[in-house]
Amino acid sequence: MARILCSDPIDPVCPELLRAAGHDVTCDSTGLSHTELITQVPDYDVLIVRSGSKVDCQVLDAGQKLQLIGRAGTGVDNIDMVNATKQGVLVMNTPFGNTISVAELTLGLITAVSRLDKATDMEVVVRHSEIHGKTLGIVGLGRIGREVATRCNAFGLNVIGYDTILSNASAKTHGIEPVLLDELFSRSDYITLHVPLNANTKHLVNAQRLALCKDGVKLVNGARAGLIDHPALLEAIESGKVAGMAFDINTPSPPSETWKKLVNHENVIVTPHIGALTTDAQEKVARDLAYKVNDALAGKAFKGVLNAPNIDFDRREELMPLVSLAEKLGSMQAQLLDDSRLKRVLVIAEGHKVTSSKLSGQLVKGVMKGLLSHMLEEEVTFTNAKQLADVMGIQTVEHKHDEASGSSFSDQLTVIFEKENGTSKKITGTVFGKNQLRFVSFDDLPMDAIPSGSMLLFNNTDQPGVLHKVTSVLAKHKINIGCFGLAREELGTAAVGVLNVDEAIPDAVMEELEALDMLTNLRRVNLLELDTAISGGIWEKFLKPSANSVEEETNAVDAGVEIVRHPKPRVKPASPNFGSGPCKKRPGYSLASIPDIVLGRSHRSKLGKGLLEEAIVRSKKILNLPEDYLLGIVPASDTGAFEMAMWSMLGERPVDVCYWESFGKQWFKDVTTELKLDNVREFGAPFGQIPDFSQVNCDHDVLFTWNGTTSGVRVPNADWIPDDRKGLIFNDATSAAFAMDIPWNKIDVCTFSWQKVLGGEGGHGVVILSPRAVERLESFVPENRPLPKIFRMTDASTGKLLKSIFEGSTINTPSMLCVEDYLDALRWAESVGGQDGLIAISQRNLKVLEVFAADNSRWFKFLAAEKETRSSTSVCLQIDGLSKDEVKQMQVLLEREQVAYDVGSYRDAPPGLRIWCGATVETKDLGALLPWIKWAYLEVKSARDAKIE
Repeated sequence: MARILCSDPIDPVCPELLRAAGHDVTCDSTGLSHTELITQVPDYDVLIVRSGSKVDCQVLDAGQKLQLIGRAGTGVDNIDMVNATKQGVLVMNTPFGNTISVAELTLGLITAVSRLDKATDMEVVVRHSEIHGKTLGIVGLGRIGREVATRCNAFGLNVIGYDTILSNASAKTHGIEPVLLDELFSRSDYITLHVPLNANTKHLVNAQRLALCKDGVKLVNGARAGLIDHPALLEAIESGKVAGMAFDINTPSPPSETWKKLVNHENVIVTPHIGALTTDAQEKVARDLAYKVNDALAGKAFKGVLNAPNIDFDRREELMPLVSLAEKLGSMQAQLLDDSRLKRVLVIAEGHKVTSSKLSGQLVKGVMKGLLSHMLEEEVTFTNAKQLADVMGIQTVEHKHDEASGSSFSDQLTVIFEKENGTSKKITGTVFGKNQLRFVSFDDLPMDAIPSGSMLLFNNTDQPGVLHKVTSVLAKHKINIGCFGLAREELGTAAVGVLNVDEAIPDAVMEELEALDMLTNLRRVNLLELDTAISGGIWEKFLKPSANSVEEETNAVDAGVEIVRHPKPRVKPASPNFGSGPCKKRPGYSLASIPDIVLGRSHRSKLGKGLLEEAIVRSKKILNLPEDYLLGIVPASDTGAFEMAMWSMLGERPVDVCYWESFGKQWFKDVTTELKLDNVREFGAPFGQIPDFSQVNCDHDVLFTWNGTTSGVRVPNADWIPDDRKGLIFNDATSAAFAMDIPWNKIDVCTFSWQKVLGGEGGHGVVILSPRAVERLESFVPENRPLPKIFRMTDASTGKLLKSIFEGSTINTPSMLCVEDYLDALRWAESVGGQDGLIAISQRNLKVLEVFAADNSRWFKFLAAEKETRSSTSVCLQIDGLSKDEVKQMQVLLEREQVAYDVGSYRDAPPGLRIWCGATVETKDLGALLPWIKWAYLEVKSARDAKIE
């Protein structure tokens, strides 16, 4: 039980839930004064605040028992993060609950400020009273900024936006025209600010930018007071440059004379930071904070903590320093960004330890967490950092090298931020000993800097006297220097200085340093981290269990009662997409990385046709097609491609149809009931088995699927197909192409779709024809079988093959976005080793399932009866001992936990699971999923057994 003090008014749900969990909670309904807070806080373990309480060094010094500070809301500028971190006090917030409320208030302030105008001319007043058709500039396109854009688009405003990290493509998907910052100020009729306050954004709105604005511009600031230079704003309002200003912020403390004049100006609206003060928002953040505080006190989870390391890695001593280094590199880079938009992030790992498979994907997550934690006013964790980066459209590229060539360090990590203006920033770090982090290179200049705490960075020409002047200013203000690092090549060249100081450098001191003519590009950087050894009890609850332990599952009901059931695995897959079509996108995929130059262009244009031709050429190369085989892109996915082939070529010979799953059975039905062919033989097998191919007559036309997507059963080989056959072999390979080695000399017609093995998009099919198939097309005309246009592969007048289909032309209009997406997938396939590399990944994934099945054979089994016929893509599984409805309950649990989507067996198949193991699925994600499947099985089985008892 913990003693908890709520020093600001908070929704009753927060103390109710915490009391129900057994904690002693004291609340002040009106809010404590600063003096009262200092007096009362010594008796409490946890302090819960909103924006009213100022948690400064006096409060922290008084709160010697404090383990945790919870902020009901987003901003923590009322909390002294530096001293809280030094004293080992966790600080957490709840950023998600107030997004909609803030966005709605912003829209209200925009409409309100539109009515502000000192002019007496009624025509002018009316002209300025409507916002429809005006241009709104949004500075900061995080969660709130994007919600504002959605609402303002609905109101008929033209929305433009600026964000340092949101990609152009992502901005456009939210109806925002991306522009540079100065362009935003010059074009906008209204400007609204939604960025955090930091060294990069302080006085973002200043005299220079206000001068760029239209006369009569109107501004809204619902974020932080420090974003605007208030004297410059007051001058602009009094001159008429700014016709209206709306604030929803906390009053600066103490309020300056300028602020008092602004507040009392007739063209200024001020609300006391009420953006989050709706009933809905307050209830959401209060409930969320109660759960987070309780979880932290119980040592279960530390969601929303702003000044703590990644706990999962903290328990693995050999990994934590490298992940921490990645986060610090990302944070440092973020704090050095300027107005230029970020284009791409490169993460380069060199050395055996830093390229370990145990760190796969974690270094990029660390860099993204460091970046986004500084740039976004929302919760960023190691779990969601990469997902948030993808939403923002941040392009990330990871390179790994077993050796750090040309370096004196055995392991090093480099992070490069490339910006749209063509500049870049490169920082390299390493780990000395077990856990001593160092930055060892800055823009290729060697250095030795400790990435910790409050830091000062500056550029200078390396000459005598620079350090003396800097240290003299700091000493005058009693700021102690802990360490100094210098990056340079030789005397007299450009250098970078890095100082570690014992406390954050105040604005006045920064202004004095900036006045030194020897220095440029001065930046304050904070690389805070909580020393887990300081805080004792709260961390020990979480750090004592072994790395293989799992947290207990708790189902919290409204009263706060917890029902402990089977333990949940701690690790979740990075991607929960295991469905068998459409399938998971490739690792590292981002829609923002797909070129959009062809969008809006004709598929018949030189550009469009060129891309289609490129897709054909790359596909043939990866599939190792013989030179005389043709490949074309056709309508309606794999289904359309296979129907096209059947309708165009079947009927000259008898037909043997082999099937052991749903789609193969459908081909038999279509041949007999739609094409109405008479001489058709049926070779079927139940789910899990394959027919006896020795009975097939290959002098007939033969139809079969190489891999049964709905049964998880594949043909082991094509030895049963003779080379001297007279019939054509039709093969539906939609979940086999690119994943299984198909002997093309045995196949005459093959079809597949983009949406399977390469994780492309649906709607497009591919048909492959051998020379024998082309000969059939040109020599055989089915009787009484009119072909629709989308099935026609020959010229109606000459009967010759339409070769253009196999050279980049298409029968109907394709989606060029899907074509670009497919090309992206093909390039990725080439990067992993082509078809051989894709097959190896699928086989590796299958092996993970086989090992798990062997360990859990009592209830977890492959549907495929024989090992040699197991699919390595659409793996179908049986769950013994559970009914169809109970297996569905497992699926519901897996989806609810966001660990696996769309893994139910196909509707015609026996009850079970179907897990996609194609090459786009990462093996580590599959390994993380399997313990969750066991957990879901035990949950459902226990519930069933309890009912029986």
